[in-house]
Amino acid sequence: MFLAGLQSSLLAVVATCFFASTTHAQPGQFTPYFVPAAVQNGTSHAQFTSTVAGIDAPKVQPINASAWDWWYFDVVSADPTRVSSVVVIFFTSPQSGFPLIPPSGSGSNVITTAHIFVSFPNGTLWSAAADAEGASVEAGPGGGSSGTWIGTGFSWTGSPGSGYLIRVDAPDIGVTGTINFRPTAPPHYPCGPVSAGQTLEVGPGIGWANAIPDAVSVVDLNIDGTRLAFSGSGYHDKNWSNQVFTSLVGSWYWGHGRIGAYSIVWFDFLDPTGKEAVSAYVAKENKIIATSCALGSITVRPTGQNATYPPVISTGNPSGYHIDFDLGCEGTLVVDVEVLGNIVVVNPEYGRFVGNMTGSVSPMEGEATTGLVGMALFEQFKLTA
Repeated sequence: MFLAGLQSSLLAVVATCFFASTTHAQPGQFTPYFVPAAVQNGTSHAQFTSTVAGIDAPKVQPINASAWDWWYFDVVSADPTRVSSVVVIFFTSPQSGFPLIPPSGSGSNVITTAHIFVSFPNGTLWSAAADAEGASVEAGPGGGSSGTWIGTGFSWTGSPGSGYLIRVDAPDIGVTGTINFRPTAPPHYPCGPVSAGQTLEVGPGIGWANAIPDAVSVVDLNIDGTRLAFSGSGYHDKNWSNQVFTSLVGSWYWGHGRIGAYSIVWFDFLDPTGKEAVSAYVAKENKIIATSCALGSITVRPTGQNATYPPVISTGNPSGYHIDFDLGCEGTLVVDVEVLGNIVVVNPEYGRFVGNMTGSVSPMEGEATTGLVGMALFEQFKLTA
C-alpha cells in the first residue's frame, strides 16, 4: 500500500513533464528518468550522438505526439524443428508517432505500454499488452539499466556486460515468469563499437542502439496456465525518433541470430525516397569481427516467393533472404535465411519471422568454411504503396 501511494504521488508530481535528474552523475552512478503515461506538449528532442549517459537511457524527451522510444527484447529457440519465440517491447510511444503500434486492448491513450508476443513450439501465437501508469528507467554510464512499467508487472534490469533479466508478473493478462540473457557478443551502435561521439542514426532521423546482439537466453513463462520453457539466442536493442515513423521509413529488413560460431545482426533500410542505409555486425567468441554502416558492408535482399525489391505493401512476405557480410580481412560471410513462420498477426505493412539459416565464410586466403547453420528472428517493414 505504501508503494502504491508513493507511485501515485510521484505520478501527480511529474504528470506534465518528462523527468530526468539534473544532478551530475558520477562514474557508475545511475540517473533516474520518468516518462508520463500521457502524450506531452512541446518540442521533442532526440539524441543522435552517443554520450556516456548509457546505451539504455531514454533518447527522446519529451514524448510528444510525433515522438517514439522503445526497448525491445527477444529470444528465438535454438531448436531448428520448433518455432518457439518470445518478444517483449517496452513502449513509450503514441500511435500518432508510431502508427503501427499494436493496440493495448483498453482503448486508452496511454503511451507507456508493455507488449509480449509468443510463438509456441507448434506455431500457435499468443500476445497481450498492459497499460502502465508511467515508465521508470534508470541508466548508468557503464551501460547498466533498469526499467519498470508501473502497474503492469513488467520490468527489466541488467547491463550489456553482465546480462539482463526480465521479470513478468502480470496475472491479469495471463502471463508470469522470467527471461534471462547472458551476453555472448559485445554491444554496438550503427557504425561501430560502443563509445562516446558516435552517430546513433541507423537511417535518417531514426536512432538505434544494440545493447545485446546475441545472448544465451532461457525463457520460463506461464501463459494462461501453459508453461513455455526453452533456450536460444537472445537479443536486446532500442529504437527512437522525434518524428513520425511512417514519414521516415520506406522499408527495412532487420534481424539477428547465431550461425555456427558467428553472432550476426543485419539492418538494410530505405527511406521514403529510396535512399539506402545499412548496418552490419558480426562477432565471434565474444569479439567483434565486423561492424559498419558503410554501403557495401552488407547487402540484404528477399528471395523465393514475393522477392520484390524494393518491397511494396501489395507484395506478400518473401520466403527467405540472402545476406552478404563484408568481413574485411576475414573475407565474406554469406547467409541464406528460410522463413519458418510469421510470428505476428498477418499485417501487409509488417512481418516478424523465425527461420533457419545456412551459410559459409570465404576467407581472403585459404579454404572456405561451409555448412554453417543456425536460427534467426527477423522482421520487415514495407510502407511504400
